Amino acid sequence: MGASRLWKKMLIVFVLAFALGLRLFYVLGEQYEPVEYDQKNYTTMAVQMLEKGIYGYNEAKSNTLVTPGFPVFLAAILAVFGYTDIERTFMVVRVLQVFISLGAIWYIYKIGLRLFNRTTGLIAAFFASVYGTFIVVNSLILTEVIFLTSFMALIYYQIKIVQENRTRDHLLAGLLLALAVLIRPNTLVVAPVPYVFLWFQHKKPYFKEISFGVLAFALGMLPWWIRNAITFHEIIFISKGGAGNPLLGGTDPYYRGTLDWSKIDFNNQQGEAIKRIKEGLQTDPALWIRWFTVGKMKEMFLNKLYIGDYGSSVPAWYAPWIPRFHKFLVYAGMGGSLIAFFIHKSYRYLITVFLILLGTQLMFIPEARYTIGMMPFLMLIISALLVQAVSYAVGLVRGRNKTGGGVRKDVRSETDGSKAV
Repeated sequence: MGASRLWKKMLIVFVLAFALGLRLFYVLGEQYEPVEYDQKNYTTMAVQMLEKGIYGYNEAKSNTLVTPGFPVFLAAILAVFGYTDIERTFMVVRVLQVFISLGAIWYIYKIGLRLFNRTTGLIAAFFASVYGTFIVVNSLILTEVIFLTSFMALIYYQIKIVQENRTRDHLLAGLLLALAVLIRPNTLVVAPVPYVFLWFQHKKPYFKEISFGVLAFALGMLPWWIRNAITFHEIIFISKGGAGNPLLGGTDPYYRGTLDWSKIDFNNQQGEAIKRIKEGLQTDPALWIRWFTVGKMKEMFLNKLYIGDYGSSVPAWYAPWIPRFHKFLVYAGMGGSLIAFFIHKSYRYLITVFLILLGTQLMFIPEARYTIGMMPFLMLIISALLVQAVSYAVGLVRGRNKTGGGVRKDVRSETDGSKAV
C-alpha cells in the first residue's frame, strides 16, 4: 500500500518532466523571426529602463501604460545576460519561461488535488502539459507565462483561504494578487471570491482576515504606487492612458468597420465606448447583445486559436489534434459546467472564478490570448467530471456484482488529499 501511494505521488513528476520535454523541444527547435508589436515594445522598454532609467512603454518618456511585472522581469534578464546579441538573450528568456511554466502546471495539479482528488489533479496537469497554447507561449516575449504561474498560485491560496482560513494564506494570497495584478491588471476582479464563499459558509464577514489580505496586497503594490506618486504627483492605482481603450475596441460588432478611430476623442475613449454601446442597444439590441455574449465568446474560444505555427512543429498525424483538443476543452468544459455547478461547492468555486474572468473579458476586445487564464478552470472541471463519471461507473459494476444487478445509491470518488471548499 505504501509503495502504491508513493507511486501515485510520483506521477506528477513524470507529468512535469513530460511537459518540460515538450516545451524545450519546441522552444529550442523553433526558427524565430524578429519580434514585432508588443514583444518589440516590451524589449525596447526594457532596454530604455536599463540605459536611461525611463519606465515608459512605447514612448521615450515615463508613463503608466503597462504595469511593471513583465517589464521588470525582462529588464532583469537583459541586465544579467546583456542585449548586444538580443536573439541570444531572447533564448534565455524563452528557456527560463519554460521552467517557470512548470509552476502553473504544478499549481493546477495542487488545485485539483485540494478540491477533488489526486487523479483529478494529475489529469488536469496532463491536459495543461500538452495543451498547444500553453506550449507556444513559452516562445513569446510576453506576459503570459509569468502571469499564468502567478495566477494559478493565487487561485490555490484563495482556495486554501476558503478551506482553512489561516492568516498565512490570507497574506500569501494578498501578495500573489499584487504580483498577478502587476502583470495583468484585470486579475483584480477575482480578489473578493474567497471572502464571498467564506461568508456564505459561515455567515461572517471576516473583516480581520480581509484586512490581512488587503495589507499584503498594498505592500506588494506599494513600490508601484510610490513611483507613480513621485513621477506624476498623483495616485495612479494600476495604470493610466493608452493608445486604444479596450472597451472601445470591443464596440465594433463582428468587425464590420463601424468604429472609425480617426473620429474618436482620445481624451474621452471610455465615454465614447459607453456612448456607442448605448446607441447600439437602442438601434439594434439583438446584434449588440449577441456580440457581447455569444459573438465574443466564439471569437475568443473558437474562431481564433493562439498557437502560432505550432502545428508545423509536431508530427503531421498530431497536428489536427491540436485544435480538436482545444475545442474538446471548450465544449466539454463549458457544457460540463452547466451540470457541475449543481453537483458540489468545489465545482462552483471554479465556475464562479471562470465566469468572472469571462464576463470581464466579454466587455473588451475578444482576443484568444486572453483566454489563457480561463483554460485551466475548464481543464479542472473536465478532469473532475471524468474521474467522477468513472468512479460512478465502477461503483455501478461493483454494485451489480455484489447485489445481483442492483444499482448503488452511494457513489464515492477517490478523495486522497482533497478538501472541498
